[in-house]
Amino acid sequence: MNLNAQQLLERFAVYGRFYEKCIGGVDEQLRDRLEIAPVDWDLKDVVGRVPDLLVVMMNPGASKPLAALWQGRSDLDFVPTQPDRTQYQIMQLLLAAQRHGLAWQHARILNLSDLRTPKSNIFAEKLDRYADDDRHSLFSLRRAEECRALFGQMETPVLCAWGLNPRFAELALRALVAARGHIVLGLTSDGVAYRHPLPQRFDLQVEWLRQMESQLQKIAPVPHVT
Repeated sequence: MNLNAQQLLERFAVYGRFYEKCIGGVDEQLRDRLEIAPVDWDLKDVVGRVPDLLVVMMNPGASKPLAALWQGRSDLDFVPTQPDRTQYQIMQLLLAAQRHGLAWQHARILNLSDLRTPKSNIFAEKLDRYADDDRHSLFSLRRAEECRALFGQMETPVLCAWGLNPRFAELALRALVAARGHIVLGLTSDGVAYRHPLPQRFDLQVEWLRQMESQLQKIAPVPHVT
């Protein structure tokens, strides 16, 4: 049975790393990583450990820190972050994995682009505008070392969940190259576009979780029979 938002936040904390950068001559607000982990885990341990699940979505959207970036900033540059309904879906998925015998407690969320642009049409326009300056993307050649470090642990499954918009296919293909060698999870009909965890209709949100749980069952450990 799925938990509500309050129950999820009693179990999980959310931390993000936010930054500003001049992209294509424009000062932009960005977020490069989001961590979802048990509330009683130390932030330093969360940031430094290999996650149980890597999630790649489209972009951070309207993600924002709970406090101003200059207040209470840790040495790690991660701050408590306002979760959204998409992140609740990922929390539900972690709990589903645990029900099937997978010791998943920690998800690290990355994106095709770090641009904090909530409207997909404006985001697509920015991708066109910054075609010659793709440093906003982890999958830029100029961030290859950073990308290799994040995808270096091949035992970590990668959940692809960046949506179905064909305008993002180039970045999606780069992400799939980075994920080679990993178990790749997600709902796709063409191997490039992967369904987002939070479609607009509630019944489709439930269906996304149901189908993902079926995938988890295939990689879950087989219980011992004594």
